[in-house]
Amino acid sequence: MYQVSVIIPIYKVEKCIERCARSLFEQTLSSIEFIFVNDYSPDNSVSILQSVLNQYPNRSPHTKIVHHEYNRGLAAARNTGRSIAQGEYIIDCDSDDWVERNMYELMYQKAKKTNADIVICDWNEIYATTTKYVSVNPPDNYTECVIALLSGKMHGSVCNKLVRSSLYQENDIMCKEGMDFCEDFYVTYRLFYFAKSIAYINLPLYHYNKMNINAYTSNLFSIKTQQGLVLLAKEIDTFFQNNEVNERLNIYIDYFLNSLKSSLLLNGDYKFAKQIRSTTKVSILFHPTLPIHHKMVLLCCRINFIGGVKIIRSMYNLLKRFSHNILSNKS
Repeated sequence: MYQVSVIIPIYKVEKCIERCARSLFEQTLSSIEFIFVNDYSPDNSVSILQSVLNQYPNRSPHTKIVHHEYNRGLAAARNTGRSIAQGEYIIDCDSDDWVERNMYELMYQKAKKTNADIVICDWNEIYATTTKYVSVNPPDNYTECVIALLSGKMHGSVCNKLVRSSLYQENDIMCKEGMDFCEDFYVTYRLFYFAKSIAYINLPLYHYNKMNINAYTSNLFSIKTQQGLVLLAKEIDTFFQNNEVNERLNIYIDYFLNSLKSSLLLNGDYKFAKQIRSTTKVSILFHPTLPIHHKMVLLCCRINFIGGVKIIRSMYNLLKRFSHNILSNKS
């Protein structure tokens, strides 16, 4: 058994995979395995990866490259990696991102020192002309962490979270295949619900590349994406109906449903948004992080004022295009 297993899905990352792979193969932690899952990538990502791996012969025996026979999506790629992982702890890394050389050693040491089920670190978001430091500063108990996820105060990514592998296995936690938008959130809220101990490192050990539009992390609201968001809303409702929750957590479940529904109203099809259950007017108005235009579109939907939804959506998209043009001209 390894101390840490790192799972790295591969899809259309030929411009980024070398930097990612080198940052992994140069890790200071020795008891570590790397599981690359080629999700039927049509470019040269895998051959570039193999070329880099050849330069690190000490890592070859501890590196697996698994191939999907067709493109199954990010959720399936994560599941494939986790199903064969042999690490005491598991973490994911997206192949267009990169990590600090001591990331996994620091996180594993923290996990052992605190006997944590989950260790969280900060990260940097890398844009074309700037870098944004994201401080997580998570709550220290599972309920508040779930609430932080539901309210949007904590990101649902699995790439900055080292997780005890038994937490996945004992609670039958897997990504939902076919759900390739918010696919990590589908797992993280369950992981935090069942976690008994959570630790935190306030260092930006992970570097999130926000410039690669060809990888999995696209902002498009396709039909598949919208179907996935509706499925996520229903799965969350079902999960918490079948598990013990307190009144405060119930409030934040409604907040999260409001966030999903308003995103669909602004960026998707009205028919999908209507499939997510409505919440109270109070939960819309007092949502702690939801922007005003999201609240307005939810209130219009709540009274079936479709014209109001269309007007707000048109204004929102107009402002988005205007802001994009200004930023493009500045650059």
